Amino acid sequence: MIRLLQFTAMMIVTLTHNHLQVSAVEPNPVQKQTDLKRQVETLITQLDDNQRRVREQAESKLIELGTPVLSLLPPPELVTTASVREALIRVKLQIEKQAALDSLHSSLISLEGSYSLKSILQHISSQSGNTFGLHKITDETLNRKIQVEFAKTPFWQAIDELCQKLPLTYQIDGSSDSMQFQLNTEDNSSRSSKDLKTCYDGPFKITILDIQNRPLRGSSNKDLLSVKFQVEVEPRLRPLFLSYAAREIHCSTSQSKKLSPFTPQANLELPLGEGGKNVNFTMTWVLNNEQKHSTFNIQGTMQMELAAETLPITFDNLLESKGAIRRRGNVSVELVNVEQKNLLTSQTCNVRIALSYDYGGPAFESHRTWIYHNRAYLENPEGQKYWLNGASHTTLESAGKIGVSYQFTDLPLRQNSLRFTYLAPTLITAAPISFRFEKLKLPADGDKNTP
Repeated sequence: MIRLLQFTAMMIVTLTHNHLQVSAVEPNPVQKQTDLKRQVETLITQLDDNQRRVREQAESKLIELGTPVLSLLPPPELVTTASVREALIRVKLQIEKQAALDSLHSSLISLEGSYSLKSILQHISSQSGNTFGLHKITDETLNRKIQVEFAKTPFWQAIDELCQKLPLTYQIDGSSDSMQFQLNTEDNSSRSSKDLKTCYDGPFKITILDIQNRPLRGSSNKDLLSVKFQVEVEPRLRPLFLSYAAREIHCSTSQSKKLSPFTPQANLELPLGEGGKNVNFTMTWVLNNEQKHSTFNIQGTMQMELAAETLPITFDNLLESKGAIRRRGNVSVELVNVEQKNLLTSQTCNVRIALSYDYGGPAFESHRTWIYHNRAYLENPEGQKYWLNGASHTTLESAGKIGVSYQFTDLPLRQNSLRFTYLAPTLITAAPISFRFEKLKLPADGDKNTP
């Protein structure tokens, strides 16, 4: 009997210990959120402490906690104490700025084993924040099992590996910021051709689409080496324009002889257009006739201007929120007016907002109109979203603000208590891009002009 009691006691201790170990490894998400909320509340209280050291430590700790605390911080405009309100503004700005910079890194994918294509793409989407359209792929293909070995694999390498295994091809839909997949065919085989030379740098994919030479007019012993590049950006990001200088992109032969750019002083800015996720450009070098049979190495740097870290700015109960102002990061949004109109079988809703960004300089000014046309949607109390399906246009508001009007159509009748969300990037920044290609060859006469 004594041995039985001892054995039972040991089992209870062991089970309790194991439970504590599991709890330590996998904390309850609800409890974790509750603990974070209490910690944030305590730190906010300390922002109003009499001692400066306590206030500064509390502010630093809130910033260290990062993006999880953003949803727990009260709106600064609702805080009555001026010093606390200013501290909360600084905290939000620092966290959102860091989040924006972090969003410019490559998405890393970790997944090992045999899974269906649909499951693999779901994992990639959840880990990267990039969304996919699969309506052009059959269920048979989506359910096909594929062996993958992704260990912190950058997003573009993971996608290209999948495209080679099936094979698949894709196009990026800028209106929905999603990557649309379809099975590869003869007509679009060049998209996933193994012959294409590709380089990756962070969230960017650089591909050489074409390489060829043509005679240099007025010269009997020189040609022009022309190389066409494409730069693609992860769909979750919003690129504005690509800039590069001819002197920063270098080409040399296998014998280490540098080629001279045809336009050495060229400095170019290429806008991607509204919703654009890729851009093509061509570099040209002067080539001696005897160098045409060489292989070429190309390396260089350029930069992409992006609107980073898109954050939602939401107005609850539209009809009751006129005149309300919301601020996230460096953007301020005011709900100016709302008009709902019932038709026979549906209703329309026109929303007008006024915006201002804390940015300046020619880079931002040249894209100001585009920046204000961010995505927006309505949402009912049940969580159903109605994306913008009508027109939008800008107007000049007072105090230097820009107004944007959104027209939502074909809404169900008697949809009240709608929420309006405007998706705004909080930081505009330049991301450097570096690339290197080796052993490029000119195509033989009569061959297709691909690397």
